[in-house]
Amino acid sequence: MILACPACRTRFLVDEQELSGPAGRTMRCAICGHTWHRSPPLAMRDREPIAPPAAPRIEPAIGVPPRAGPVPAPQRQPRRRLAIGWGVLGTVVALLALALVAATIARSEVVAMWPAAARLYALAGFSPKLEFRKIATTRTAEGLVIEGDVTNTGNMPGEVPRLRVALRDPAEKEKQFKIIDPPAAWLAPGETAHFKTSFDHPDEAATGVLMTFAPR
Repeated sequence: MILACPACRTRFLVDEQELSGPAGRTMRCAICGHTWHRSPPLAMRDREPIAPPAAPRIEPAIGVPPRAGPVPAPQRQPRRRLAIGWGVLGTVVALLALALVAATIARSEVVAMWPAAARLYALAGFSPKLEFRKIATTRTAEGLVIEGDVTNTGNMPGEVPRLRVALRDPAEKEKQFKIIDPPAAWLAPGETAHFKTSFDHPDEAATGVLMTFAPR
């Protein structure tokens, strides 16, 4: 006997004896799961005595394989991220080190272009050190001539301030002084500039010379 599911219209071949009970059967579609009551055929109802209804037969449902879901994206390894981070950090540190080396080697050019950098170099231990050397005095008919050198003995280029030339007596008492322009505006490490000046009417008691830098 062929039965059709009222819901999905799937057709099944059923043994007619399974529907021989007088009360019929509760059917369940093995495809969609729909249930319905099926009365026994008329011929069966006429010739068979009334019997208690048989227990409903549960048809096994046909398993439908689940649909394949999206494949999860592979997760990046934490070690790879850590390696990339250390690589970037190493590159930054190397670039900073190269910049510091270049700035140290070319500190004269850096200070010449940016004078304020002299303070930064001083904090790092680089500073100019200006000294007077080879001071000599010569008396002439016109007066007293004083000359010498200004040398930068430090490890940093520096600006040369104005020079203060003072004449002193034997008791080291200052008798006369004058302020002159520097022989050079800047001196690189190890560089020397020569200066020369004169007093037209020097004090007769002056016997010594004191060279200093004038306050800025």
